[in-house]
Amino acid sequence: MLYSARQGLSKKNRDILVLVILILILCMLLIGILYVNAARRDKRLSNELLEESLRELNNALNSILRLSRVGGSFTTMQMGEVRQHLYAALRLTGVVQQLYGTGGLTAVQRGIEDALRCVSECEERLTKGQSIDQQLQQLRGIIEPMGAVR
Repeated sequence: MLYSARQGLSKKNRDILVLVILILILCMLLIGILYVNAARRDKRLSNELLEESLRELNNALNSILRLSRVGGSFTTMQMGEVRQHLYAALRLTGVVQQLYGTGGLTAVQRGIEDALRCVSECEERLTKGQSIDQQLQQLRGIIEPMGAVR
């Protein structure tokens, strides 16, 4: 009889190879699970930051509505409050854009910057003793559509 030399893996090497493959599969599953969890956490954080920005816009709008009803000696202080809310909303949307690169926020940021310019115009008119009714309407027109976006 002829001797056939069959080369193959020894049982020990085969068992080691199977173990290594199983460990690699488990590692890939773990990495996949961690990636999905991180993506969910990032989305949740982004949504929370945008919700906070929306709250700031609504607070600014509420301050404007109070200002248009009340007026008086607290007008300058209330304009400062509007500016603070708008600036906070601008910073929050900027953070979201830097972290997640959401390009759709550029229009919102432009709107907030327009509102901040309108606030500056109101403050200038107040220092001159002029009426700001028209500017308040314009400011309200800028902020309301942004607050309605979700």
